[in-house]
Amino acid sequence: MKEKIDVLLQNAGLKRTRQREWILSLLVEGDVHLTAEQIYSALKAKGQPFGLATVYRTLAALEQSGILSKTEVDGRQSYYYAEGGHRHQLLCTGCGKVILLRECPAEQFLRAVEAEYGFAVTGHSFEIIGLCPDCRKKEEK
Repeated sequence: MKEKIDVLLQNAGLKRTRQREWILSLLVEGDVHLTAEQIYSALKAKGQPFGLATVYRTLAALEQSGILSKTEVDGRQSYYYAEGGHRHQLLCTGCGKVILLRECPAEQFLRAVEAEYGFAVTGHSFEIIGLCPDCRKKEEK
């Protein structure tokens, strides 16, 4: 994992710092998406003495370099994830849980749009909003 982080930082032209290494290890190893606050809490639980402001600054630098991407949920919460192509998610309106989809459900549709309209698609985002299984169970009670 350390080598993968080194390659990511080197390709982005960034120095290796302890903050970048720890934050990337959380996001890259687990292939997860986390908020700045969740990252801060995870680092604190692992005994890493980074302040929340440091986490935000590091995330901004990693996002600007293209190593991380950020998605906003309901315009109120930002989640960060390691870049590896675009991502799509399921958003639970009950608990705020975000579940990443493993595949892009829009690829075939986008090719059809390009063919029919002569439109060059340069990007897209896809969110499905609803309730996760846990929240559905709570509502059924």
